[in-house]
Amino acid sequence: MRFLFFLVFGLGASLTVAAQTFAIDYRRAMQARDTAKTRKVLAAWQLKEPQNPDWYVAKFNYQLRQAYRVIVGNAPAAGRGVAVQQKDKAIGSMNEGYEPKLLAAARTTLREGIKVAPERLDMRFGLAKSYEMTHEPAAQIEVLTVALAERKAGGKPWRWQEGKPLPEPEAVFLPENLEEYMLPYWQADTPEDAEVARQLAELVNEYYPASSLGPFNLGMYYTMTGQEEKGYSFFQQANTRRPSDWQTLANLTRLAIKLNHKTEAQRYLADLQKLPEGRPAAADLGKEVRKMK
Repeated sequence: MRFLFFLVFGLGASLTVAAQTFAIDYRRAMQARDTAKTRKVLAAWQLKEPQNPDWYVAKFNYQLRQAYRVIVGNAPAAGRGVAVQQKDKAIGSMNEGYEPKLLAAARTTLREGIKVAPERLDMRFGLAKSYEMTHEPAAQIEVLTVALAERKAGGKPWRWQEGKPLPEPEAVFLPENLEEYMLPYWQADTPEDAEVARQLAELVNEYYPASSLGPFNLGMYYTMTGQEEKGYSFFQQANTRRPSDWQTLANLTRLAIKLNHKTEAQRYLADLQKLPEGRPAAADLGKEVRKMK
C-alpha cells in the first residue's frame, strides 16, 4: 500500500512544540494501526492548531488509509491489476482501489489544506498523486496546471514538508518531479498514456523553459508516435538547454541516421563518444553512421 505523505514529520525546528507532540502521537497511533487513538490525536491537534497545514497532511493520510481497499475477484486482471496464478494459469485478479466516498473526503481535506497554505507544494503534489493512483489523469493534470499557473501569477515561493524550503532550487526540483509523474505513463506504453506524458511535458516546457526535461520528453513522445522530424527538433532544443547529456545525444544520433542527416549524425556521434556513459551507445550507433551515404 502506498501513502503520499505517510509519516513525513521529521520533528524539526520548523514544527511548533505542540505540532511535534501531536506528530509523535500521530505517528505512533498510525504505526500501531490504532484507529481510535489516531482520530483522538487528530481531533486534539485540530483544536489546538486549526490552521496548521501539517494537520491537513496527517488527516489526509489517515483518511487515505481508511479508504484503501484490495479487491480480489475471478475476473481477469484489468489495467494495472495483478493476475492471480495457479499452476501457471490465471484464476483471478487482485487490484488496489479506494472507497469512493472516503477517498473524496481525503481529497477535500487536502484541498482545504491548500487553501490554508497555498504555497505548500507537498500538498499540491499529494493531491495530484492521488489522481494518478486512481487513474484519473485529467484531474491530475488540472491540479498541477492550477498550481503552476498560480505560482507564475505571483504566488508565494513554494514550501515543502513542514513548511521547509524546497530541497533544491525550484527550476530544478519542479521539472524533475514533474518528469517523475510522466514515468508511469511512459511505462504503460499505450497511446492514451503517452498522450498524458506529453501533456505533462508541455507543462514543464511552458513553466520551466530553461529546463531540458520538457523538450526531451516531447522528443520522446513525437518519436514514439512516428513524428520523427518533430521529435528531432525537440531533442535539439533539449541539447541546447543541456549540452553533453548522453541520452539526448544518443536520440539525436539515432534520429539523424533515420532522417539521413549525415553531417549532423557524425557531429552528434562525436559528442556522444566524448562521454564515458555514452560510449556503449556510440559503439552501436557508429556502425550505422558509417553505413550512411
